[in-house]
Amino acid sequence: MSLYYFWNDLVPDQTDGSINPVPYFQSMLDSTDTFSYIVEDAEELNSSLEGSAFTTGISPGFGIFAGTNEVFFVIEFVYPNTPAAEAGLNRGDIVLEVDGQTMTTSNYLELYYSGNSTIDYTLGEYLPDQNAIANTDSVVTVNQLELDLDPIAYTNVYEYGDRKIGYLFYARFLNGKDDVFIESMDNALQEFSNQGINELVVDLRYNPGGRISAAENIANSIVPLSVAQSEEVFVSFQYNEGLQNFYEEQQGPNSPNLFVRFDEDPINLGLERVFFLTTSGSASASELIINGLDPHMGVIHIGENTFGKFYGSFVFTGDEATPPNNYGIVPVTLKYANSLGVTDFRDGLTPDYVVPDSLVTNPYDIGDVNDAMFKTAIDIITGNNTGPAKIGPRRYEMLPDWYKLKRGNILGEKSVIK
Repeated sequence: MSLYYFWNDLVPDQTDGSINPVPYFQSMLDSTDTFSYIVEDAEELNSSLEGSAFTTGISPGFGIFAGTNEVFFVIEFVYPNTPAAEAGLNRGDIVLEVDGQTMTTSNYLELYYSGNSTIDYTLGEYLPDQNAIANTDSVVTVNQLELDLDPIAYTNVYEYGDRKIGYLFYARFLNGKDDVFIESMDNALQEFSNQGINELVVDLRYNPGGRISAAENIANSIVPLSVAQSEEVFVSFQYNEGLQNFYEEQQGPNSPNLFVRFDEDPINLGLERVFFLTTSGSASASELIINGLDPHMGVIHIGENTFGKFYGSFVFTGDEATPPNNYGIVPVTLKYANSLGVTDFRDGLTPDYVVPDSLVTNPYDIGDVNDAMFKTAIDIITGNNTGPAKIGPRRYEMLPDWYKLKRGNILGEKSVIK
């Protein structure tokens, strides 16, 4: 923490060693730092960062009923070929109870991450006339398994006259074990190239971030070829004063720890513009790729304001400590900006076209051309755009997905100083 933490002036010079690691770590953090965290199971942390999870195969968006502490969740999407998909669960399904228990603000994460081999979901339904959610008493039993979840959850190509639109729904910026998800992404981009797409829509609406290297890999294929060939700056990094000076003095002003530059990729889609779909759940690397591409090509941003996270982290585990331990810490270690210096977007990146996500009220399948966000992109491409969609008041609100934002924390590639 003394060496790498972004606000390292807050780290004490020494400790007596008797303080529990969790509160001790938390006591060091800057008052504005809601992103650094510590876990007691580094192995599980590393598995999660490789895309492995004990899960039914759904992505939940949690909400709370007005005037209560009762929580529900809506299925944002279902990963293909998972127990949830086999059980017939779909995007927009509402879950009110887990294993027969009502979820509340104090137990919902414990119930969701129960660790049971099977799990019962009690379903609700949205009542449009009342703009409210009711219990159906319908129960779906789903298996939970240890799964490697490919973050490329859906791709397709849509043709409108001379426009061929590639659509990519991307759940997290992950490399995967032995770069298996990088290969998966390259295959998807190669297929887009093979089909001759001339427009691209990247759906990041629930993507909380992940690896900078995964974002770099995609960006190299999206950015115009001339930009990649000239190796222009994609993003720059700022560290604490000591680490910044080290990288500048020991590695020079063009240190790879200070900048990520575009690089010519075997797969370049030859695009002049790209569309991104976002919500407040789009964070970290999702914001990095939008912000990083913006100075170099046409970037059309549709949906809701992103989360507003312009910090990155390194991962440290205790397996090499003396004596070894199983803790893992993920402290904020850097702040990023694009080539024009744009950073500090605390209220998120503002879309060009404001289109609320209709997860509860009108949840079309991922990739459905009638989905409000995707339809807006199609209308812009085809020249039929008539303005953003509207949505009325709700009797519930969605909770911030802190657990997902932390699990999707934007991760730099650690350069350890000996």
